[in-house]
Amino acid sequence: MAALTMDRKNLRAFLILAIYFSLLALLVGWVISSRAMKANRVNRLLDGKACPNCDLDGSDLKRADLQDADLEDVTLRGANLVEVNLKDAALSRAILSEANFHKANLSGASLSEAILNGVMLTEANLSDANLSRAYLGDSNLQKANLDDADVSMADLIRTNFFGAVLRDANLSGADLTRADLRTADLRRTYMGDANLRKARLEGANLVRATLSRADLTRAKLTNAVSREANFGSAILSRTNLSQVDLTEAYMAEADLRDAILTGTNLTGVNLARSNLSGADLTGANLTDTNLRKANLTGANLTGVDLSTVKLCRTVMPDETVNDRDCN
Repeated sequence: MAALTMDRKNLRAFLILAIYFSLLALLVGWVISSRAMKANRVNRLLDGKACPNCDLDGSDLKRADLQDADLEDVTLRGANLVEVNLKDAALSRAILSEANFHKANLSGASLSEAILNGVMLTEANLSDANLSRAYLGDSNLQKANLDDADVSMADLIRTNFFGAVLRDANLSGADLTRADLRTADLRRTYMGDANLRKARLEGANLVRATLSRADLTRAKLTNAVSREANFGSAILSRTNLSQVDLTEAYMAEADLRDAILTGTNLTGVNLARSNLSGADLTGANLTDTNLRKANLTGANLTGVDLSTVKLCRTVMPDETVNDRDCN
């Protein structure tokens, strides 16, 4: 009886081991087969420059020539795409999370609705690329070139654009909350209706940029150059605009409550109907500034020369109304 019990135990152990090794063999076979199929897909892509809907996660495509490639709906998560040539490639709706595109050429590429969270795009060329409605949260585009790129309605939360070039780019409606745009070249960039809450724009070049109706609450623009920029109806509440050059900028109806404008150059700026209540304008240059119908309740005007400022129905810091230039 004891021997029979032992035989049953041995049989059970044998069966368990047999099942385990069978499953292990199946798993190893599946992994080998999966890798072989992925290698075949990579080779097919390199040969024919087309692999839409393909799973290419983790692939090594460093310096590959994929100009004009069809890669719509592809997955390339964690892939090595350093210095790859994807000029004019189709990558709409592609999943590219955490891929490395350092110094890649994506000029003219279509990346609309693509997912690029945590992607490395440092020094990449994205000029004329279509990134509309793409997700680039937490991605690194330091020193990338986005000249004339369409980045409208894109999710760019916490994205690093430090030193990036975005001349003439379209960022209308984009979410740039907490984005880093320090020293970025944003000349003539369109950012109407964009969300730039708590964004960093210190030292950025915003000459002739359009930020109408944009939300820049608590953003930092210290030492930025914003000559002839359009901030019409923008929200700049508690925004740091100290030492910014805003010469000839348009800021009518802007919300500048509690904004910091110390030492700011506001020469020729149109601030008609703007709300500057509680703003700090210590030492600001208001030569020929238009403050008609503006609200300056509680504003700090220490060291400010108002002799050439246009005042009409202007609410002064002490809440009196100044009509000096109404006629």
